[in-house]
Amino acid sequence: MSKGRRKSDGKTFRDVVKNFEFDFHVTFSTEYALNLYANSMTMALLAKSNDAAPFLMYGMDLTQGKSFDAIQDPFVNHEIEKYSRYIYVYGIDSAFMTEFDEYGYPQFDEESDIYPLTLLVDNTMRDNEVRLAVPTLDDGDETENVTINVPQYEYA
Repeated sequence: MSKGRRKSDGKTFRDVVKNFEFDFHVTFSTEYALNLYANSMTMALLAKSNDAAPFLMYGMDLTQGKSFDAIQDPFVNHEIEKYSRYIYVYGIDSAFMTEFDEYGYPQFDEESDIYPLTLLVDNTMRDNEVRLAVPTLDDGDETENVTINVPQYEYA
């Protein structure tokens, strides 16, 4: 059985995260989730569910607590990358990105508020827990912030 698939029906963890994104948008109808927080084990499950190569590491480490610092975190992670044997993946396509180019890459619609989902590693979170959030532009706080528990041992 492929890794990162739900044992009961074979659905990928990535597809489950897409469902979380749809639910988030239904709950906060004017917002789309932009940040996905999870610990490194849950990020590894997400990578497996995307059939990521073993040299790919999903998620940007947080450096300033439990929320994303758009200035400091990318800088620190870039410095860490210089000495790592991994290539880091900091974002994946949003569930709402439905247009793809001839190579299968998602296309941006500059008129919409739909952007890739930024992957952020918060190792204070439990395994099989994800948090979706929408950051504000003015103070860095997150306006909508939802933590979702995923049943443990559900994925192979």
